[in-house]
Amino acid sequence: MKKSILLIILFAYFGFNFEVKAESTVDTAKVHRQLKQLSVKLIDLQTELKKTQDRLPIDSAAIAKTESKSEDALAASKKAAGKAVNGDLSDAKKAEKKASQAADAKDDANDAKKKLRRDHDKVKDLLKDIEKTNKKIEELKAQL
Repeated sequence: MKKSILLIILFAYFGFNFEVKAESTVDTAKVHRQLKQLSVKLIDLQTELKKTQDRLPIDSAAIAKTESKSEDALAASKKAAGKAVNGDLSDAKKAEKKASQAADAKDDANDAKKKLRRDHDKVKDLLKDIEKTNKKIEELKAQL
């Protein structure tokens, strides 16, 4: 009787330990899979961040260029409007055309500013995402 109770206890003990080891192996594999996925995501985020940061100086130069064009078009429009006051119909049409060109140039300058602002916001968002991903990676590594 003692032997059968002892055997039952031994089987229960070893059976339970075997199940725990099998579960931890599955968990380890799952953690490794998640780590791999997060590492790929991190590389993608860093690549996108680099591209966006490389675009920032280009966007800044575009703003300077479009603002300069906008100012030039505005000056030309003012000059044409001054001539149109004392001029004939053709002067008025030229002034209208110059005013339209000045408005278009101002819109281009505003679009360039918006693009730069969007890129700055994108950099901030990407940095937050990279930080979150790094935290998740550290948490998973702690589980191993």
